[in-house]
Amino acid sequence: MADSRTSKSIKNARVSLIFYVIQMFIGFWSRKVFYDYLGSEVLGLDTTASTMLGFLNLAELGVSSSIGYFLYRPMFDGNYEGVNRIVTLQGWIYRRVACVIIIAAVILMCFFPIIFADIQIPLWYAYATFSVMLFGALLGYFVNYKMCVLYADQKEYKATKVTLTANMGLKVLLILLLPHVSHPFLFYIGTNLVGTIFGTIWLKYLLAKEYPWLKKVSEEGRILLKQHPEVLKKTRQIFVHRISTVIILEIQPLIMFAFSSLTAIAYYGNYIATIGTAKNVIKTAFSSTQAGIGNLIASNDKPRIWRVFWELYDSRMCMATAALLVLGFVADPFISVWLSPDYLLGPVVLLLVVIQSWVAITRTTVDNYIAGFGMFQDTWAPLTEAAIYLGGAFVFGYFWGIAGVLMGGVLSNIIIICIWKPYFLFTKGLKEPAFRRYFLPVLKRLLLISVNVVVLCLLNEAVLNRIKLENFLEIGIYGLVLTVIIFPVFYVEFLMFSSGMRDFNKRMTGLILAKFHKK
Repeated sequence: MADSRTSKSIKNARVSLIFYVIQMFIGFWSRKVFYDYLGSEVLGLDTTASTMLGFLNLAELGVSSSIGYFLYRPMFDGNYEGVNRIVTLQGWIYRRVACVIIIAAVILMCFFPIIFADIQIPLWYAYATFSVMLFGALLGYFVNYKMCVLYADQKEYKATKVTLTANMGLKVLLILLLPHVSHPFLFYIGTNLVGTIFGTIWLKYLLAKEYPWLKKVSEEGRILLKQHPEVLKKTRQIFVHRISTVIILEIQPLIMFAFSSLTAIAYYGNYIATIGTAKNVIKTAFSSTQAGIGNLIASNDKPRIWRVFWELYDSRMCMATAALLVLGFVADPFISVWLSPDYLLGPVVLLLVVIQSWVAITRTTVDNYIAGFGMFQDTWAPLTEAAIYLGGAFVFGYFWGIAGVLMGGVLSNIIIICIWKPYFLFTKGLKEPAFRRYFLPVLKRLLLISVNVVVLCLLNEAVLNRIKLENFLEIGIYGLVLTVIIFPVFYVEFLMFSSGMRDFNKRMTGLILAKFHKK
């Protein structure tokens, strides 16, 4: 079963990497076209509307995470009837959640004239953008919710193929036709709408083909809820955790809007598009490990649970640090050539985006193990995280704008994500002394990373003082040189000083040799 988990994870990683690399190039190309033919305010509006919808999705209550936890066992046992009952329960809950979101969205749109009073584009742009996004979200609640079975079965690569292929096809169509249409915004909105519908139909076909046994059971939702009361218990706990996620990730652009403008938010989006590439690729490559961790914890094989933890932790930390360093070094030159030097927000914003992305990647192993143990009872932690973030974001944002808002996020990350969460996992889940078994080893790794980062930053600054990167070819060559230097350095050093990386290397080497042996 371990081999099955590993092979599925590798397949998910391979598909995700291929699609995200393609999507990355299409995304940068399309963003340039969107700037030219839609304008920075429309892109800022797109980000803001997405944030508002994300806030409304708080009504989802964490049902998907709770359902995913309860799907691991029946999927592992091949209990299709059990899977159908849980998925049917999710659909019943989701239909009610969707009604709440619709009502909340209608109320929110009544305030659009106030929220968007200062924009320089027609107000109906805001209504159209938000409505199309809302429609796509509602499809998820009424139709696409069954996709949770793919994730529980570690087959999200199939969903990735559907969603990203549809997304990339949509962007290519916009790139080719947007410069030639008489009403660019209408074409942009209409294409998004058609693409959303097409993706939903394709995904529904995929699920029917992959899981022909997946069907709605005869029991009513209320009866199923009484039969599975533990779903509501976990959902209530996860709901509180989702509050902080929504506040920090979804409200962040709104707070930035309070201290800047839609144009500045669009500029910030350029950094997210550039630096976020590494975060998306690495997180997606490892995303399927959640189901594997759930099964592993259920096996109660403590030595293996412990070994896999450090294997995942060290490999993520190594890859994240190397990738974010390379992207951090080429981000400003890339944005300058891609768009213009006027679109830069300064080194502080770049540094803070890199730090937030690094934390988002490296925290995943701890989060996955906490979810695998079903430990969501620390409901005070997300509330405290949200309070620290809001206080820091508003205070620092008042003085330093977007950079200050990001500082609030970094402060809350350090206190809750980097300190409390590992302590909680090790003392309550793994039953190990947190300082000796986690914090001390991590501090050694951070010391190693810090020395490398300082040396590499000094070398990069010295090189950029001597040369100028003035086109994509030069940036690409420089990025490739950095990659060839930085990745091997970190890989070898982690291999020397961390047991998890040695286990990861052993596993990957074994898989490669086994594949060649079969051939």
